[in-house]
Amino acid sequence: MENKKEFEIVRHTAMSNLEIFFVEMTARSPHGHDDLEIGILLEGGLNLFTENEQYILQKGDIYIINRYQVHSFQKTDSTNLILAFQIHTDFYRRTDYQLSSLRFDTPVIPAGPLRDSLYQMLLSCAHTYFNALHHNGLRCSGIMMEVLYQLLTSLPCTSASEKECTTAQNNSHRLNRITSYIAEHYMEHISLNDIACLENITTYHASHFIKKMLGISFQEYLGNVRFEHALRLITQTNLNILDICLETGISSSRYLNQMFQNAFGYTVKEYRRLPEKPCITSHALPTGNIQNRYSSEKSVFTLSMLSCLENPTYFSTNT
Repeated sequence: MENKKEFEIVRHTAMSNLEIFFVEMTARSPHGHDDLEIGILLEGGLNLFTENEQYILQKGDIYIINRYQVHSFQKTDSTNLILAFQIHTDFYRRTDYQLSSLRFDTPVIPAGPLRDSLYQMLLSCAHTYFNALHHNGLRCSGIMMEVLYQLLTSLPCTSASEKECTTAQNNSHRLNRITSYIAEHYMEHISLNDIACLENITTYHASHFIKKMLGISFQEYLGNVRFEHALRLITQTNLNILDICLETGISSSRYLNQMFQNAFGYTVKEYRRLPEKPCITSHALPTGNIQNRYSSEKSVFTLSMLSCLENPTYFSTNT
């Protein structure tokens, strides 16, 4: 499933101001959203990119994404499963308005008693969220408030100024427009000047903005987008190399082969002959949006399996 809108609009369904869901993540391009996000990696491995830093998440890790913080995900060589919690500011700023500008300084919670405690509370909150009993929203809200309290009292955090919040929001929207434009026009001849005209800024400003937000240049990001589309065509179709270049905006078959040599150590023809395709050796910033979000029914089933594996007595009072 692919989505060109890279600024995420979170829809809260089962509860007002709180969305909980399971998702298998292949790739999620740089994006931001208004919600505070907390996630547990339940299975597999995952690369998290945020503020030009890369974190390799392993099973059991818990991550935190601040409001409007640009971030992206890329799977490792194994299938993963994330339990994600997206919390709108209205959920907690009515209790303390200053919390609306809260920013945690630790994107990944280190192993220890805090992570263990949060892991159990978050799973319990998810059980309550998907439960059909009366007043489960009240119970779920109480658990999540305790999670936030534990984070506030245990992790380093800062309160951003109004100007900083506005800047972060504007940057997220601008990055959304830029990445959406690239996603729609990557097969054409596009330049940094096109981006500058789109945003009504100078090419110098556009160049520095992209480098600051993504950690790579405009040309590098565009090349990544084209390469990922070319890789998909190479693995899923019988198109020849020239046609793939025409479909993806890559200038020549020579350059496409060079890209494959850098990524895999093989030419395109050699890569196609391999019985087992290797993973990309370099950790390029993800540019696609490929993920599988679980239905409510599958989420309930997954939680029932987790409760048996993790600690059935802990969950018995909440299900």
